[in-house]
Amino acid sequence: MLFNNEQKLSFITSLIIFFCLTIAYAKPYYGANFSYPLVTKEPPSLHGYQFMLTYDPETIHWEKWLYVYFDGGFSHFWITNKPYYTTLNIYSIAPVVRMMLQQKEKVSLFIDFSIGAAYLNHIYLDNRKLGIHFAFQDRIGVGLLFGTSQQFILGLHAIHYSNAHLSKHNSGITIPVMLDVGYRFQ
Repeated sequence: MLFNNEQKLSFITSLIIFFCLTIAYAKPYYGANFSYPLVTKEPPSLHGYQFMLTYDPETIHWEKWLYVYFDGGFSHFWITNKPYYTTLNIYSIAPVVRMMLQQKEKVSLFIDFSIGAAYLNHIYLDNRKLGIHFAFQDRIGVGLLFGTSQQFILGLHAIHYSNAHLSKHNSGITIPVMLDVGYRFQ
């Protein structure tokens, strides 16, 4: 085991404190993203959507190519044609590292990396034992910012939820391709 439970809890607590301090001293940008799964893997018959609100403080930008923003969201997933434990709601919060690959006046290309915390309203989904209500949300994606002030977002990301073996049951949820559509309020 790489980290014990006390170290993991300390790390998560530090992230929450950092997030709260950043909110207090930042000139922020806000946004909203809607995501829809195009390809699902674990379980393969998964359907759903994700809605994220973003908070982007200017205080944690390095140069013009690397910065950190935060998102909090709601995801709703379901499995069709199953009688029991067929839906799952997930509430999440995460810091996101965005690396700008190419920046133009009206279009910019980026990569996002994120590991955050999530709460699952059920510990079962179909025949999958998710273990506990707490999970980590791992996400990686690519996308474009475009528009007169780069306020529109279009991208693809992969997402995975699991409890990192904090429980003996750890059947995660993996969605290798989700379509993102978003807007940044300036």
